[in-house]
Amino acid sequence: MSGVSAAELAVTGVGVVSPWGDSAEAAVVAGGSAMPGAGEWFSHRERLGRRGYKYLPAAAQYALAAARGAVADGGRPDAVPAERRGLLLATGTGLAALFEAMDATVTEEGAAALSPATAPYFAVNVLGNRLAAEFGLKGFSLTVATAGTAAVDALSAGALALAAGRCDSLVLAATEEPLPPGRGGGGQQGSVVFTLEPPAAARSRGARVHGTVRARSLFLPPGALRDFEGRSRAAGLLAGALTDLLGERTRDDSVDVHLDLDGSTVSEAVALAVAGATTGAGRTALGSHPTAPAGAPGTGLPAGAAGAGCLGGALAVAHAVTAPHGPERLVVCASGAGHVALVRVVPSPSSTGAVAC
Repeated sequence: MSGVSAAELAVTGVGVVSPWGDSAEAAVVAGGSAMPGAGEWFSHRERLGRRGYKYLPAAAQYALAAARGAVADGGRPDAVPAERRGLLLATGTGLAALFEAMDATVTEEGAAALSPATAPYFAVNVLGNRLAAEFGLKGFSLTVATAGTAAVDALSAGALALAAGRCDSLVLAATEEPLPPGRGGGGQQGSVVFTLEPPAAARSRGARVHGTVRARSLFLPPGALRDFEGRSRAAGLLAGALTDLLGERTRDDSVDVHLDLDGSTVSEAVALAVAGATTGAGRTALGSHPTAPAGAPGTGLPAGAAGAGCLGGALAVAHAVTAPHGPERLVVCASGAGHVALVRVVPSPSSTGAVAC
């Protein structure tokens, strides 16, 4: 079992593109309802331009539109030289449909029949290339594709990159497309983009800051939870991570909690640890059924809908930092494979953007 800690980040811009509207609140409120087809709610000609975007995968189009929204919201990746601007791409199923179509083409007609317009997207990291080109993101670059936790994992990875001096600002793009019918269909659709930088850097240039985030990523091997010793070690690791993020809390120190979990044993352990840490009990316990903390808000997705997509956690963070006078929020993502990602969101006290740190 292991965990990775990360420093605090300031969120200076947020962009959301979803089938239900271009705001985190609209997406969270409507999440879980039936999604329209991509062609029914997103026009690349209207959102991006009449030329040059037609053959981009839909997930790349969504990310570009959301990134433009984050810049319009005040994000300034160009406040630092292009070589100091980083890119984090988070996706679980962003290219799943295209991969399946390419596999079918190769199987039925051979590799020579692949479209030259889509063939470059054989690797998932290529999904962020157009974003990097359009915004001049020539520094640190990383794609995170961990099922369910990719967006929050990317926050941890980005904070480490900034702390190590590998870049001075970051664009984090979480983007998804539904699974193809051959793989069960369904899933998430749309994109969330954050512009991020160290709080001190944002303060020095007088930037408006929506809020700050601090993330932790952990790994709990599912097999280790089969016996008492393993469950105890997992509880200790989770308790340490939650204390690191939240501090020692009393019953008067409230925090809203967003859970993006599946029905696995790992998620069960995580839910119980969060319940213990956020009720001031100061300890964690393990049981046989997941228990959501009292007062936890709706996830915006059906229960157990975490799946392979990473938009649940990304939308929860976006909603927390953009809600006027919103409360602190703990966003928790976990999957049965053992991946756990936690992020504490502290909104700025006003829309004028005093840095909350």
